[in-house]
Amino acid sequence: MDKKKFCEKLRTARIEAGYKQEQVAKYMNLPISAISVMESGARKIDVFELKKLSDFYNKPIEWFFHEHKSFYKRRWYDLDPVLSEAVELLRQAPSKLQRSAAYGIIGFLKQGGFVIPEKEIYTDLNK
Repeated sequence: MDKKKFCEKLRTARIEAGYKQEQVAKYMNLPISAISVMESGARKIDVFELKKLSDFYNKPIEWFFHEHKSFYKRRWYDLDPVLSEAVELLRQAPSKLQRSAAYGIIGFLKQGGFVIPEKEIYTDLNK
């Protein structure tokens, strides 16, 4: 992949995540101009910045380097459109809501006897 396509992916990821350059700059603790020059290709991005951006944009790092969407089919939930939509909506939700939804799913699966937990992962629902 060439530099131009990589920079387009950076911009696309930001737009798909619904962020303005100002919001990304604040998250990255950088000036707004740094985000602009990253997306234009005039500034290099180190691996730590890319990891932080991929987390912020909810994209796997390999997304920035692949031109095909076929790698998405490697994830278990992408094989079912309903599961894929549910996971994507959960990613877009505020973190407090994500946590509440996760507790709801865990409770449903455990109480319904659909899974047998080996050990408790969480201890306090009010965190």
